Amino acid sequence: MGSVPFALQLYTVRDHLEKDFAGTLKRVKDIGYDYVETAGFGPYSPGDCRKVLEDAGLTPVSCHVGCNEVCEEPESIVDTMQALGVKYAAISANAEDKAGWAEIAKGLDAGGAVIRKAALTLCYHNHAHEFQRVDGQYILDFLYANTDPANLAAQIDTYWVKYGGEDPVAVINKYAGRCPLLHIKDMVADESRTFAEVGRGIIDWPTVFAAGARAGANWYIVEQDTCAGDSIESARISAEFMTAH
Repeated sequence: MGSVPFALQLYTVRDHLEKDFAGTLKRVKDIGYDYVETAGFGPYSPGDCRKVLEDAGLTPVSCHVGCNEVCEEPESIVDTMQALGVKYAAISANAEDKAGWAEIAKGLDAGGAVIRKAALTLCYHNHAHEFQRVDGQYILDFLYANTDPANLAAQIDTYWVKYGGEDPVAVINKYAGRCPLLHIKDMVADESRTFAEVGRGIIDWPTVFAAGARAGANWYIVEQDTCAGDSIESARISAEFMTAH
C-alpha cells in the first residue's frame, strides 16, 4: 500500500450507526481507523458531526452527497464540505440513455466548477452500470470525456469495476492523475460475486495498490456494502489487512 493512507466509508457500519452513532465511531477508531468517509451525518448537522468524529479520534476526509444537489445547489455542497472539514465530495448517478448521461455530465461539470473554486474537489463514484456502453463507449468514459478533469475527478470503486467486467488496475491506469480517491472493496470467489473483507476475496491488491500509487491516489477508502457477519468485525478485518499492506 505504501504511503497512501486509508479510511473507512462509514456506510459499511451503518447498522451500528443507526443504533448508536457516537458510540460506533469510537468503535471504528478502536478497530484500526483514524480516517473516515461519511455517507450521511446521522442525527447531526455536518458541523456537529465533525465534532462528534473529532471526539472519537476520527478525521473525515470526504463525504458522499447527492447528485441532484451538486447539479442544482452546488453552493450547499461547498457549505457541507467546509462545515465537515473535508476536501473531497463524491457522488454517484444513473440515467436511462445517452441524453440523460449528457445532462448529468453537464450538471456535474458546472457544479464541480463551483466546488473547485472553493479549493475543493468533486469525485464521481462508479458502480457496475457505468460499464455498459453508449455509442460503443463505456458510460464511465463518456462521463469523464464530457467533463473537465479540473471539475470532476474519479473515485474508482475496485469491486464495481470487477463486477462490471473490467480490470481495476486498467481503469486506475486509464485515469491516472484524475483519481485522488480509490474505494477499496473486495469480491468473494464464488458465483454470488458478493462483497468480501479486503484481502479475503479475489482482487489482486498488490497490483491495485501499486497502480493507485502511480496514479496519484491520495486516499484508499475501505468499504463493504454488505457483510455476512457483524459489520464492525468485517471492518476490523479489512483494517488489519490495510495496516499490514
